[in-house]
Amino acid sequence: MPAHQKLYLRPSVVAQPLLHRWYAWPYLLAPHTGALNLRDRLLPIVDSYLKAPHIHESVTADPHRYGAPFLDPQGADHEDVQAVRDTMAKEGHAKLQLADDIDQLRTLLRENALGGPMEPLYPLVPDALRGRVELVYDTAHRPTFRFFEPLMYASPAYERDGQCISLTAAPAPQPFVYSSPVLPHPDRLDIDLPFDSPLWDELFTARTTPVDVPRLAQRFGIPEADIPAFIAFFHDVPPAAHTRPAPGTVRTRYFNHATVLIETDTTSVLLDPLIGYTDDGHQHYTFEDLPAHIDAVVISHFHSDHFSVETLLQLRARIGTVLVPRASGGSLPDPSLRTMLQALGFPDVRELSELESHQVADRVEVTALPFLGEHADLDIRTKMVPLVQAAGRTFLFATDITPLEPALYNNIPHLTKTPLDALFIGLECVGAPLNWLYGPLLEQKLSREHNAGRRLKGSDAAQADQLAQQLNARHVYAYAMGLEPWLKHLTGSDYDPEAEPVRQAAVLADLSARRGITSELLRDQAERNWPALGPTGQ
Repeated sequence: MPAHQKLYLRPSVVAQPLLHRWYAWPYLLAPHTGALNLRDRLLPIVDSYLKAPHIHESVTADPHRYGAPFLDPQGADHEDVQAVRDTMAKEGHAKLQLADDIDQLRTLLRENALGGPMEPLYPLVPDALRGRVELVYDTAHRPTFRFFEPLMYASPAYERDGQCISLTAAPAPQPFVYSSPVLPHPDRLDIDLPFDSPLWDELFTARTTPVDVPRLAQRFGIPEADIPAFIAFFHDVPPAAHTRPAPGTVRTRYFNHATVLIETDTTSVLLDPLIGYTDDGHQHYTFEDLPAHIDAVVISHFHSDHFSVETLLQLRARIGTVLVPRASGGSLPDPSLRTMLQALGFPDVRELSELESHQVADRVEVTALPFLGEHADLDIRTKMVPLVQAAGRTFLFATDITPLEPALYNNIPHLTKTPLDALFIGLECVGAPLNWLYGPLLEQKLSREHNAGRRLKGSDAAQADQLAQQLNARHVYAYAMGLEPWLKHLTGSDYDPEAEPVRQAAVLADLSARRGITSELLRDQAERNWPALGPTGQ
């Protein structure tokens, strides 16, 4: 290769962000929630494997139990797993101390905050939390505390030294990322560099703009022995030029899961980006199908299938503004999306309160609507239902909501008076129990009955159809359920025609057809072009 030939990053290259060798999902990345997840979820999985690997091997060999909390070593031996366990304990030392200090603070408040002033308790706050929390009562005089989240990211528990991105040449089957660490492998090139480093922007921009690869390798500090592997991630084939929709047109493209790109001829808005890769053996849109500049990215809520650190880091240099729901103000189970994104190096992150709007461009606007359901009845406020208006067209992204209170949307001015062009909604109507996601964060264990009853579930067909009628939606689109095998390691879902969410999609299609509107279970490369409407809707 000529010394100064500039090359493009291959579209098949996978870039997984890792923290302590685990996939960097949001509740692990936030220092305070990550502390409890590391101590009470991830380390116990590894320790269980080290004590009884045969049990884990038996479970992971059963495809019907994919996603269970059992470690798949993918060919690594016992010593390799032990080494990862040692890395977790060493790199995560400050997080583990923080987890213990959170427990101590809970005990301190439970035993001493009995209705009197909090002032005498501040000197007794454990070291990892001193100066980083406020002690408060709720209106029923129950004691609690809230985090000053920016200070948590400035604390030792935000372990930037434990962050790395693992590069592989092409997608490959892998274990469920919340049950197994990503173990070192000869096919992986792990680059130990914090996620907020601007060098990552130089690498990922190379998907569309060629770079001097040897010079970039030098800037990354790639060891001499790994430079050939690094160079192999690049080629001299430029990507196809992205084509905007024609003037006077609004285009919606469904990428997968809850990811939808809305474009006019001048503006683009990307919802809940979770992007797959080229050459994974499946037909779908990828990074190659995104514009070079994305005016706004909208995140509906904090769950990792809607807030993908992996995707967002690769798009950071392309994004103008990230729009997120306003956080609750430092409660443990409800971290701030804005604070996390700022810690990840995103320069322009804006919070939207309920019913607040952001003008992305002329005649392109995003409004945050209230979000009910899917969070197991916890007081989670960092969530919104994005309403996107583009060139006279109106799209509502109800993602994972459960319309528990139909009166909610009747109380929003003009929402039910103007026809909705399309309602996008998830039909994950079964959902995981509360402990599946939030278990490590809970101060007290729930009964089996209550844990099973409080689920991370969305709408069923009847609820989705009721909402579509209420909002006068002309089209209803249901997010794919298990139809995205390239995301299985993140969602844990296989397509099963007998699965309840899939069955509900068929019921919704029938209910919609009876009312003379279309309902579609989104899959593959779903795209639609909508003629723009004038300011009066004509």
